[in-house]
Amino acid sequence: MAADIPDFTLRRKRVKNLRLTVKAPHGEVVVSAPRHVPESAIVAFVSGKASWIAKHQERIAGQPQPLQPGPATEALRRRLKQSAPPMVEHWAGVMGLATPDVTIRRMTSRWGTCNTQTRRITLNLELARRDVTLLEYVIVHELAHLIERGHNARFYAVMDAHLPDWRLRRRVLNAS
Repeated sequence: MAADIPDFTLRRKRVKNLRLTVKAPHGEVVVSAPRHVPESAIVAFVSGKASWIAKHQERIAGQPQPLQPGPATEALRRRLKQSAPPMVEHWAGVMGLATPDVTIRRMTSRWGTCNTQTRRITLNLELARRDVTLLEYVIVHELAHLIERGHNARFYAVMDAHLPDWRLRRRVLNAS
């Protein structure tokens, strides 16, 4: 490919439109294209998105590498299993809730989840590598779902009442 066109992997699919994705952890560029679109149009599309691709590859390069199984990951798991339950217990008390069960696991696209039926909070193991204030934000966020299930005005009112700076913490967490 030409020097000004980023390298990309082309996947022909039964799709309507061209789709470009920059995948973590290495910044691989993947283009999904309809079978009928000529390769010249695909190259022009990728060329036109070169600055967008470079920006996203730079952002991905700045992120920590995903956790791999091994002793270091298990040490992070132990640390999070030690620090998260007392924080959950504290915030559950502050919010007037019974303390839910806490699970830690590797997650690819979320910082935490809350199952309102089983009253279980699952936290992303990656939180062990982040500042404790960001863990606190995720815990309060998930506990707020035990009060209000969805992300609506009542949910945000619960967040505002208990953690007024939650928006800043969310921004920091999602930028890391």
